[in-house]
Amino acid sequence: MGKYVNALYRKAARVTTLVCGFLFAIFSFVYLYVFQRDILEALHFSLAHGKTEYVPFASALVITLILILLRWGVNSLLGLKGKVRSLAYLPSFLILCALTDVGREVYMSGYHTAWRWLLPLLILLFVLAAYWLRRIFRSLLDEEMAMGSLVNWNIALLFFQCLLTVMIGNSDRGFHHELEMERHLRNGEYVRALDTGRLDLDAGRTLTALRAMAMTQAGVMGDRLFEYPQDFGSRGLFFADDSTATLRYTNDSLYHLLGGKPRAGETPADYLYGLCHADSVTRAAVDYYLSALLLDKRVEEFAQAVGVLLAPQDTLPRHYREAMTLYRSQHADSVFAQQDSLVQARYAEYKKLQAEPGAPLQERNRMKRNFGHTYWWYYDYQ
Repeated sequence: MGKYVNALYRKAARVTTLVCGFLFAIFSFVYLYVFQRDILEALHFSLAHGKTEYVPFASALVITLILILLRWGVNSLLGLKGKVRSLAYLPSFLILCALTDVGREVYMSGYHTAWRWLLPLLILLFVLAAYWLRRIFRSLLDEEMAMGSLVNWNIALLFFQCLLTVMIGNSDRGFHHELEMERHLRNGEYVRALDTGRLDLDAGRTLTALRAMAMTQAGVMGDRLFEYPQDFGSRGLFFADDSTATLRYTNDSLYHLLGGKPRAGETPADYLYGLCHADSVTRAAVDYYLSALLLDKRVEEFAQAVGVLLAPQDTLPRHYREAMTLYRSQHADSVFAQQDSLVQARYAEYKKLQAEPGAPLQERNRMKRNFGHTYWWYYDYQ
């Protein structure tokens, strides 16, 4: 009878090992390949100085296999079993933490992290503590349990380690969106870049500048600029000067796209104005200049610039037409050639809804629900 019980216990131990191994493999691969893919790519680029290419699928797979082998090595050394068998995965989870606990300073020169000394220290302390406690509680480790109870205990312990890893790893949603958008820009996937984080109501300056680049390269800035939060005015078309607030794309990347660098002390609008009146003006520079005027609510200058920079036969993008409709409403004597009856009718609906009674906050929310993606709403309420 005793041999039969021992056989069942050994079977339960094998089942526990297989189940925990399978669950860890799934968690590690999905965590690395799906949730932390761009964080790992940023870390790889920083450590390799851009000299080697990061392959997400292969990297996640290889790292997961290495971590599983590490677990076998740890358990061979410590002989953990019973309720705490899955605790042998703790060093593997610590490595996952070290790989994904990456901040915005990752691209700074001389980047370093506390995990370089903290990781080996924590693993060493774990091994010493586990070895010491194993000797004290040997009788508890050797206690035989039913298969279901044994599996449940170890899955619960594994789940706790997964949760701890997720909490320690980088979960800054805005940072993840910025890295993902950079990846799409590098791959020329401008539509996918614009879909990144589009439902977020709050966007940092880096994400705002990256969106502007994506819209320009996709040729839709005049149609989609005000579909996204614009909290920085014309400054949001450019990256911040603080290196910790930018990623692999910087203002130098933007200057290359626009066709020239600014002079010292130039404002964004003056810099873009100079580009638009140079001999080798680019459409990107024109879109950036016109967008800068709209973002700063300089509608009169915008109307004059449209007449100079765009040919009369050009069909104006959506937001440009909205701005011209607003300009005409402010200047009854305007003789601007292009008229758009649909946009004018839409603007009449806008003004009618705006005139309805209500508190200022109610009015703002009502207008945002119906016209939140128009230049008129930005002009009146931002």
